[in-house]
Amino acid sequence: MTRRVLPFLLCLMMPAGFAPGMIQAAMAVTPEEMLADPALESRARDLSKQLRCLVCQNQSIDDSDAELARDLRIEVRRQLSTGASDADILANIRDTYGDYVLLNPPVTPGTWILWGTPVVVIAGGVLIILTARRRRDEAEAGETGEAAAITARKTPPGTVRTALTLGSLVIATSLSIYLVLGRADLPAQPLADREAEIAAATSAADEAAGERRAALEDARSDAASTPDDIGVWLRLAMAAAAASGNSSEITALQQAERLSGDAPAIRAMRAEAMARAADGQVTIPVRELVAEILAESPGEPRAMFLSGLAAYQDEDYAAAVRTWQQVQSMSAPDAPWMTLLADNIADAAHAGGIRLEDVPQGPDADQIATAAEMSDEDRAAMIEGMVEGLAARLAENPSDAGGWQRLARAYEVMGRTVDAQTALIGAADARPGDAALQVGALEHMVVNQLEADFADA
Repeated sequence: MTRRVLPFLLCLMMPAGFAPGMIQAAMAVTPEEMLADPALESRARDLSKQLRCLVCQNQSIDDSDAELARDLRIEVRRQLSTGASDADILANIRDTYGDYVLLNPPVTPGTWILWGTPVVVIAGGVLIILTARRRRDEAEAGETGEAAAITARKTPPGTVRTALTLGSLVIATSLSIYLVLGRADLPAQPLADREAEIAAATSAADEAAGERRAALEDARSDAASTPDDIGVWLRLAMAAAAASGNSSEITALQQAERLSGDAPAIRAMRAEAMARAADGQVTIPVRELVAEILAESPGEPRAMFLSGLAAYQDEDYAAAVRTWQQVQSMSAPDAPWMTLLADNIADAAHAGGIRLEDVPQGPDADQIATAAEMSDEDRAAMIEGMVEGLAARLAENPSDAGGWQRLARAYEVMGRTVDAQTALIGAADARPGDAALQVGALEHMVVNQLEADFADA
């Protein structure tokens, strides 16, 4: 699960300019690398899958956690942001690192051997078989009577059969070798021959690391000079995350949290940073903090995601799916993390043997695409229909606490506070032993001054 669980976290809505670092063990592409424009980010991912990590064995930079791969991903996105075309970007990177950086190198004089050798070997095998069969046919046609008997006595049994078998073996072996070692998209250069490329990539990585350290020092200086500016502390947290300075990030978020009056969103950022510092594990302190945040703000997306991750790590895959689907339902249809979130849900469902079609879900890809093209009025009507459909399902299955929570969040977004309160009470009734749900329903009632209507409930 480490490859898909945490990429979502930092893509969530955050204060302007803040994009803290990812848990490095989670996935190659980290949210601070991702572009805000979903279309550009999609192009960046496609390009990354065509480029080879210079220090990994046949792995794309999209999959590699190596620092050199990260720097190449950043360079791809930088060029995309300047308006460069995909072909120009690939050409620029190829000019810098050579054909080797392309996972599927072009057919050039330097790669003719790679592309042509398998064809020659297979053609040789076919020629052996055809020659053997022709000789056999000629022998059968020219031999009669006693001459045939003499030839049969002179020819060792199975000669023709052996030739055919050997020819077939040549073809099978050549194909096997080609598939394992001979494809042109596999490394064709020994490490010793790529010292210049690796040195250049290492130099670029060192330069990028130096820039991140410099940015971190600048942010620290700004925080020291204006310690009461919450934005400065958030920028320091972002710089520390980019430089993998977990302790500095957590400290900066604590200061921002204090200045914000313990804002749930910033506390959730700190919970995420704590999980990142623990190599992606939702530790007991993180779980306690997440529980506090959700008791105060049940719809806080980072805290909800961490709650789902905790359930996944506890092998409670059904709870993970339910929680992540709640995050999915409250996200904008074109949010860049929707694909990653869908992958997480699919992973949890696979691990738990859960049929997603049996679980009430958020909008599918077609619905998202349709919604993106709708007018505001039509989109609102579609959402209204989906919400009412969920409410009808819960009326038939009131024990689905997760469904009630999704419904409450939907009503809250739609401004239907009274209906949201009813849904929160439904969630609390569905899971009477869950203190957080009881407190959440009570808190919502008090904050929105609904005691007169719901005190008995």
